[in-house]
Amino acid sequence: MNFIKFCATSAALLLLCSCDNNDVVLAFNTQDAASRTFFLESSLNVLLPEDSANAAPESMQSHIKVRSTLNMLVPYDDGSARFEMKVDSVEYTSDKRSVDEFRNIEKLVSVQHFQFKLATDGTMSDPVVEDAEMKFGDDDIDLVKLFLKIQPVLPSKPVAIGESWERMVTIPSSNSMTTVYKSFTLEDVMLHDGAKIAKIGMNLKYKEEADSTSDLHMESRGFIVGSGSILFDVSHGVVSSANLEINGDLNVKDVVAQDSIPNMHVIQKIKMRSEP
Repeated sequence: MNFIKFCATSAALLLLCSCDNNDVVLAFNTQDAASRTFFLESSLNVLLPEDSANAAPESMQSHIKVRSTLNMLVPYDDGSARFEMKVDSVEYTSDKRSVDEFRNIEKLVSVQHFQFKLATDGTMSDPVVEDAEMKFGDDDIDLVKLFLKIQPVLPSKPVAIGESWERMVTIPSSNSMTTVYKSFTLEDVMLHDGAKIAKIGMNLKYKEEADSTSDLHMESRGFIVGSGSILFDVSHGVVSSANLEINGDLNVKDVVAQDSIPNMHVIQKIKMRSEP
């Protein structure tokens, strides 16, 4: 009888351990993080409303590729740390700009070195662009906005495959803040080159509010929505790769020119990967 009880107890403990092992602790490494190279790529496609005089709607496309290096500056007692992202190289193209404009934009982006505070859950706060003349600008070339959009925010407790969580983040604009609602699902956990990798699905939505202090008012019709996936290196506490597609409709008004463009459809695709 004692042997049967022992077997039953052992089986229960094994089952409990197995359940516990299915829970994954997701956290960024903010205490001894090594230097890391990030490759960020973003494409923006803007479709203007159809014109009865044209068979197809007019469009504008831009594409940017940035290589940058992330270094940890100082860890804090609360578990967070301050990091610096320095741009190494930039490639920019657009079907509505000249080659000279390409080069000017590349120069502008190349000085967008910025610092931020990172918590273990991935929350990025206090972003500061080192070039004092550089402000938070266009969605297609503002690196802070691009990183904040694609950055995952991790759960505060261990999660199992299939479990979901929601977080809210704020993205700075020139004179305002945009609130972005993000939801995540742990889809799978796997081993790759000796590291534990978590596959995370991500969805987001936000509203673009008109900035009354700007000459160009952009306001979304309903929510701008997005979805994508993230491969998070659990072993090293860093994003290995991520992709995100965002789309929505905007109403744009140029206060100075007294001109407006309603129902402008925007599609943005952002990809990121990192290497040691």
